[in-house]
Amino acid sequence: MQKEFIELLKKGIEELMPANQLLGIKILEVKSGYAHLHVPFKNEFIGDFIQERWHGGFLAAIADTAGGTAAATTLQSPKDKLNTIDMRIDYLHAATSSDIEAKAQVIKDGKTIVKVDIQLFQDHQENPVVVARCVFSKLIKENSDKLSGKD
Repeated sequence: MQKEFIELLKKGIEELMPANQLLGIKILEVKSGYAHLHVPFKNEFIGDFIQERWHGGFLAAIADTAGGTAAATTLQSPKDKLNTIDMRIDYLHAATSSDIEAKAQVIKDGKTIVKVDIQLFQDHQENPVVVARCVFSKLIKENSDKLSGKD
């Protein structure tokens, strides 16, 4: 994957998407079929004010973004399209009032569909707070400038 593509993807995710700016998403690593993101905790993310736990909707948004970032590495051009068409999420235990990290790995890169497994965790990756699977539709525009380095 070309460095130019990675920088464009990182800028798009971190700086050009208002929802991601609200979440404070930062990409720690991105490579072909993989993304690692960090999201700092904010009090506005609390869903359980008694126990100060993350709201599940924010966790789902983070999982979707991590999956979309990993899936985007399968694209060939900024003109290509990627859309979430399905998401399965399991909340394994409550996320406390601390930062979240997300790791996403493409498990199937088809012609029109990309499947990605995602884990969200705090402190220890062996004990994820969320596991999710996202499915994305992929539309590759013919004759577009290739950026991913794929042939």
